[in-house]
Amino acid sequence: MYRHHIDDLIRRSPKITAVRIGTQLHAFVDPDLQISESALRKYVVKRRREIIGKEAFVRALYVPGDQMQFDFTPVKLIVSGVPTVVHLFVARLSYSARLFARVSLREDQVALFAGILGAVVHFGGVPRVGIFDNAKTAVTRILRGRNREENEAFRTFCGGLALEVEFAAPAKGNEKGGVEGANGFIEDNMFRPIPECESLEEFNCSLEHFCQRDEARKSSVHHETIGERFARERPKLRPLPAPLPAACVRRIARINKFAEAICDTNRYSVPTQWAHRDAVLELFEERMRIIIGDQVVAEHKRCTGKHQTMLDVRHAIELLAYKHRSVERAEIIAHSQLPAPLLVLRDRLLAHDRARAGRSFVAVLRLLLTYPSDVVAECVSQALICGTLDPAAIALLVRQRTSPLPPAAPILALRAPDGMQRPVVDLTRYDLATLAEGSR
Repeated sequence: MYRHHIDDLIRRSPKITAVRIGTQLHAFVDPDLQISESALRKYVVKRRREIIGKEAFVRALYVPGDQMQFDFTPVKLIVSGVPTVVHLFVARLSYSARLFARVSLREDQVALFAGILGAVVHFGGVPRVGIFDNAKTAVTRILRGRNREENEAFRTFCGGLALEVEFAAPAKGNEKGGVEGANGFIEDNMFRPIPECESLEEFNCSLEHFCQRDEARKSSVHHETIGERFARERPKLRPLPAPLPAACVRRIARINKFAEAICDTNRYSVPTQWAHRDAVLELFEERMRIIIGDQVVAEHKRCTGKHQTMLDVRHAIELLAYKHRSVERAEIIAHSQLPAPLLVLRDRLLAHDRARAGRSFVAVLRLLLTYPSDVVAECVSQALICGTLDPAAIALLVRQRTSPLPPAAPILALRAPDGMQRPVVDLTRYDLATLAEGSR
């Protein structure tokens, strides 16, 4: 008795789920309906096939140099022995089916920009238009029809490449089915079983070689190889602009009272004199720069997760000198990845003389402003072995290590200065009798 209600719901909304159909039947048809979810699901699957049927598609034709499609997909990789979820970026030229692929730790705007740059450099030119999905990295808001409110940074970047942008309809994967099929092709050939590598750079080189070897393949609908079709498409691509836009995203942030810039829930330190200032954050794939005014005040490696810290104790040395009692519990000391000998030195200073420990430890930290941290750590370790905690002694060891005494000058043969040499007498020029008379 409920079949016509279910069929009507499927006709009105072909993608309606069995759970939603059950909710609608309970709410509007029979509140006492007793039907198992599995039975309802089987019936809905059967009736959807009969009512809707399978969708047919129209094969598209492309002209050389006209279109390129992009897509991301998550994949698994073992990096330096650690299982890691990375994001596979794939670009595909629609005419020749030439591929470009790379992996990154994130699926953000910077990774998208780096992928697009890598693709156009790999292909040796820029096609007329790029087909994108509706991810937040590119679209701020989906409007009516094909209209989109594009992200400003995305629009600026594509404008720098002279790349026109088109967006696929939501939930219409067939509109960029070429690149989605390429995703599966690369996954089957490069990610099963899960590959191992020492770094993402190493694996990206493997992906590039795979895409180059793929030129010898023939697609199922063409009698030519991908390389032969690409040779015809390559001259139709637009030349690369000079200079290329940077794969960089800029954001505005306020430096907080702890002299930290917060980006994507992660905290990055800056020198304490820049606290309470507005800053520009430049985000690259592996690093970030913090700019105040026209000065780069800090540069850090980018955090890979959320709620992480990237702190540099050198940024807070002047503040620690003023607030020396905070040395014992300062987070910036604990999270700056200081060499172990320095932390041992701090603990021994606190145990020896807590009142003066802060000033003494800051005096040693000041050496990091001038000398490499590994040299300072070696000298601190040597001082600890000798049983001294004196910052002056540690500083002397560092100076001796980095500025050894010059070699001694060679000893020269002694001789009289020029112009004062004793003349050589030639006795053969004189008459010996005359000399004898003169001597009397």
